[in-house]
Amino acid sequence: MKIIQNIREKFAKSFLLKHQTEMNRTQKQVNLNSARTLVLLYNLPDEATYKIAESIVVRLGEMNLKVRVVCYTESKILPHYFIPKISQDIFTAKDLNWRFQPQKPFYKDFIETEYDILIDLSLTNNLPLLYCAALSKAGLKVGRFQEEHQPFYDLMIHTTENETIDSFAEQVIYYLSRINT
Repeated sequence: MKIIQNIREKFAKSFLLKHQTEMNRTQKQVNLNSARTLVLLYNLPDEATYKIAESIVVRLGEMNLKVRVVCYTESKILPHYFIPKISQDIFTAKDLNWRFQPQKPFYKDFIETEYDILIDLSLTNNLPLLYCAALSKAGLKVGRFQEEHQPFYDLMIHTTENETIDSFAEQVIYYLSRINT
């Protein structure tokens, strides 16, 4: 079964690279002060992560940013603690095609919308969220540093092994506040 999984992942990554290079996107130099719209991507393994992400969304909202959230859970059902909101979307393992690409109705609209900033708070490899980040038309894309993800992000931040989603978000906010536009 692991062999099939590896083949699917390799095929998905090559598909993603091909489509990302064909994409028509305008890269922008923006910071948190000049941005108006922001999309936040994160993996949702448990309720504690959900609460942390909610506090990050509140903090970004206090900066007068219109924040949209897209999260992914490896569960096949929606977690009981996830409270749907207008500006928040979630997809599950059941919502993916064989290339790990999201198949929810919101996905097409999401990747076509030109947000000022996209922040991917994934701390582990996550192909479904990588699809969202790579194919998005956001002006500035920020994510965790990983050599093979360089074509997909404009700004990458190194993380440590014991990094948490809130400490990573703090670093991202810190650097995005200091970018000179």
